[in-house]
Amino acid sequence: MSIQHDVKGHVIIGEAALSLALCEKEISVLSLINELGHMMNAGGSDDRLSMISEARCWLKSLETPEEAVRHVPYLRTLAGLNDEKN
Repeated sequence: MSIQHDVKGHVIIGEAALSLALCEKEISVLSLINELGHMMNAGGSDDRLSMISEARCWLKSLETPEEAVRHVPYLRTLAGLNDEKN
């Protein structure tokens, strides 16, 4: 199943975005990949680690951050939080 259509994948990416926002860090595809890596290193259930890994792989599979934003509208919303912060 593609993470683009997987609600759990959206939740994991949202969790990473919230963590970045609360730390007042930039939200981008690269920062989401990095935050998901930190979440993976923190451990958790096998199911959670699998979801994090799938989300990271999916984000990495996108050729450019612009492509990610175009294909996944909520990433545009998350990235837009950076503009509101500045």
